[in-house]
Amino acid sequence: MRSRFDAFCKNVLRETLGLVGGADTQVEVIATSQTMDIWYVPDPARAALRAELGLLGELAAEPCQFEPFHDTPGPAELRGCVRKQLHWHHELERRAGGAVPFSRLCVLSSGRPATVLDAFGFDPVPGRPGLYRAAPGWRIDLVVIAELPRTRDTLLLRLLGARAVLRDAIRELVALPEDAWERSIALPWLVRLRFETPAEPSARTAEDAEEEEIVTEVQQWFEHLKQSLRDEARREGLNEGLQEGRKEGLQEGRKEGLQEGQLRVLARQFEKKLGRPLTDMEHSVLAERFERLGADRLDDAKLALPPEALAAWLADPTAR
Repeated sequence: MRSRFDAFCKNVLRETLGLVGGADTQVEVIATSQTMDIWYVPDPARAALRAELGLLGELAAEPCQFEPFHDTPGPAELRGCVRKQLHWHHELERRAGGAVPFSRLCVLSSGRPATVLDAFGFDPVPGRPGLYRAAPGWRIDLVVIAELPRTRDTLLLRLLGARAVLRDAIRELVALPEDAWERSIALPWLVRLRFETPAEPSARTAEDAEEEEIVTEVQQWFEHLKQSLRDEARREGLNEGLQEGRKEGLQEGRKEGLQEGQLRVLARQFEKKLGRPLTDMEHSVLAERFERLGADRLDDAKLALPPEALAAWLADPTAR
């Protein structure tokens, strides 16, 4: 995976597929010392959840090798994917000590790889714009992300696209309800894009510059969201602080009440992100970090970390 956008695609894909089965990244193909981007095996017990994933859920109905390309692949890249598919099948049979079903390969391309489609005989799948399939014996699907319809059914896949497709998908993602599963998967990885070191200005291409604008837009959205959360915490904290201050009848009482109110609002926001109440220990940790690190750092952690990582952050005594 060459760029930060490639890594973003792989991480979002892995976490989404992890909802409905086992999804491993960088799986080594022993015979060639190559690695697959995603090797996925569905969990039969989570078939109903998989149906909620739209087109990606359909592609994930059986064991599959996923290879996302932020840049449109050519014939050489497809041959490399097929080589891994064949060697991985050989490795699976070696491990099983006998024949196993030939697993599917799914290539996700940001743009239309016309040469690949023509040279390898891909045909469009009826009723599924943007999805192409090679002859049955090859067991290869190819998704042209730029051709997918703009529906929620395809939103997660369009987030793996490039340039205007990615920009539009991000805007659709942000507009979803706060508890939408797509937000919980993709937003933390989008936020992390802003921490990646961009290329030197002299080495950037026009596409690099356009995608840098996307990262800037994500940063602006993130700062706006943080400010909204801070304003909400301050408003609620101020109301609670004034009530506490009136009870005390002192300026110091109002100040302490404001801080307590802000902390209570932050605790409720953390609980909403985690999907459960905070433990007594987590309440204590939150209060200590609110005092030591400030509300901005707590906002960063709450927005940028997925629930499991956020719980680990609260549990780590050395976390900052």
